[in-house]
Amino acid sequence: MSTTRRTTLVLAVAVLCLTLGVVVGRFTSGGDTDPGTATATVALTDGDIAFAQAMSVHHQQAITMADMLGRDVAPDVRALATQIRTSQWQEIGILTGWLELAGAPVQPTGHDHLGMPGVATNEELTRLHDATGTEREILFLQLMIRHHQGGIDMAADAAHATAVPAVRTRATALVGEQHQEISLMTVALDARGAAVLPYP
Repeated sequence: MSTTRRTTLVLAVAVLCLTLGVVVGRFTSGGDTDPGTATATVALTDGDIAFAQAMSVHHQQAITMADMLGRDVAPDVRALATQIRTSQWQEIGILTGWLELAGAPVQPTGHDHLGMPGVATNEELTRLHDATGTEREILFLQLMIRHHQGGIDMAADAAHATAVPAVRTRATALVGEQHQEISLMTVALDARGAAVLPYP
C-alpha cells in the first residue's frame, strides 16, 4: 500500500473514531442534557450571550468553507470537511437554543465574522473557491486550522469567564473537539508537504 493511501486510510479511520467519540460522549456524559437544563434556570449574562452569538457566526464561516471544498477532493480531506460541517451545525443548534431561552437574537444587527480570531478574509475565501485539486485541499486545511485556533481562543475565554455550568461545559468540550480536529488536519497537511498558517 502506498504512503498516500496509507495516510488517507489512517485519517479516515481517525475521523470516524472522533465522530463516534463525540456522539457517544454527548449521550453518556450528560454534557448537553443537565447543563442544558441549567440554562433554563440560570440567567445567561451579557458575556454568555455575546459568546453564543459570536461563536454561531464563527461556526457559520467554517460551514461555508466546508461547503466550498466540494466533492472532488481526496477522501481524507472530504471526511474531515464532513466531520467539521456536522459538528459545527450541532454547535450552532445548541447555541441557538441558549439564545432562544435568553430571548436574545441569534446574531446582533450589523454583526459579522470580521475581526473574529482565526477567520478567513474575503480574499482568502475567493482563493479557496477558485483553487483546484491539491491546492484547494491545502488551502482548506490551512484556513480551517487557523479558524479552529481562533474558535479555541474564543471558547477558552468563555469557559474561564462564565458562571453558568452549561456554558462552561460546552465551551470546554468545544476546545477539546477542535484540538482533535486540528491534529487530524495537521497530519493531512503534512502529508501534502505544506505548513500551517501563522496564528494569530
